Amino acid sequence: MKILVVATWYPHEENPTEAPFNAEHVEAIRGQGHDVRVVHVRLGTTLALPRPASGLWEGTPVRRVAADPKRLASVLAASRTLAKEMAWADVVHTMAFSSILVTMFPWAARTLTGRSAAWVHTEHWNGVVNPSSVSPVWEKLSGIRAVLRLPHVVTGVTRQLTREMQRFARPHAASVVPCVVKARGAVVPAPFSTPLRLAAVGGLIGRKRPLEAIRTVGWLRDHGTSAHLTWVGEGPLRTECEALIAELGLEDQVTLAGSVRPAEVAGYLSRADLFFLPTAQENFFTSAAEALAAGRAVVATRVGGFSDYANAANSRLVDEVSPESLGKAVLDARDAFQDVPAEDIAAPVLKRFSPEAVGELFDRAYTTALARA
Repeated sequence: MKILVVATWYPHEENPTEAPFNAEHVEAIRGQGHDVRVVHVRLGTTLALPRPASGLWEGTPVRRVAADPKRLASVLAASRTLAKEMAWADVVHTMAFSSILVTMFPWAARTLTGRSAAWVHTEHWNGVVNPSSVSPVWEKLSGIRAVLRLPHVVTGVTRQLTREMQRFARPHAASVVPCVVKARGAVVPAPFSTPLRLAAVGGLIGRKRPLEAIRTVGWLRDHGTSAHLTWVGEGPLRTECEALIAELGLEDQVTLAGSVRPAEVAGYLSRADLFFLPTAQENFFTSAAEALAAGRAVVATRVGGFSDYANAANSRLVDEVSPESLGKAVLDARDAFQDVPAEDIAAPVLKRFSPEAVGELFDRAYTTALARA
């Protein structure tokens, strides 16, 4: 089939970490033998087009266009580009909620003339599940989610997300297609020595709760366990985190590694004993899935759809966010998993979320959408 992917977020040379999950989904689709093109619609008033604007990204043709809502001419030009690309496609596949908004008018115009393609939408965004976690403005505007009724099939990366999408979608339109998770190197045994080494991967932002993670390291120290936390990621709470580290005297027990290249994350996971991140809200929680793929058990809060795959066999999830409850979960995970081979933790995740498994699920979505179009 000829698949036109429309994404408002997509990796590029200036920012290769922009929505890598979209590119990984494209890889899974291409792996099924489909002919794929991507239109990356750069939506916004302040973001310039990357250079080069068009070309190949990991073997897939990507055309990048700007759509500034304050400049009607740019929106109309982007719509014309999408309409022309739709004429080529058997299936239009939007990725991320805002991609529906830029696609719906050219798609509707073609529908009125009897020339529309089947439409599949894939969602990763937490704002679809929990609008209040994004902003008060989005919470007030979240009725816009009714546009999820336009695609013939909608897919979400977790069951929780899919259930919420089905409230707005066509009858029986929603199904789960998870993110791709691949091994980022050899799966090596966790050292489980002293200090106990914890790794977190995420921004230094309120939703990821880095301050709670730091306080948990202090609780572990005060209760006789030497632990070291390496936090991979950057964000506006760095100064506050540094102040708390100094206040608690944890300079030798917490490292704020800052932003690193995606290829380097695997090394931080492999040097850790456990993945630990007391996040406030997630959907698929890619960093936790990648930790499991590296053979590292997860300690996190029970706050999202990642409980699809994070369970008692590979994780400890807690409901109460306090240094004591989090610290006890870390100790429980240490005792439960220190003798479990890393390969046993990694294998189920790598099989379930492989490009081949995800590609097969997209094939089913395309077949269903074509039957409904």
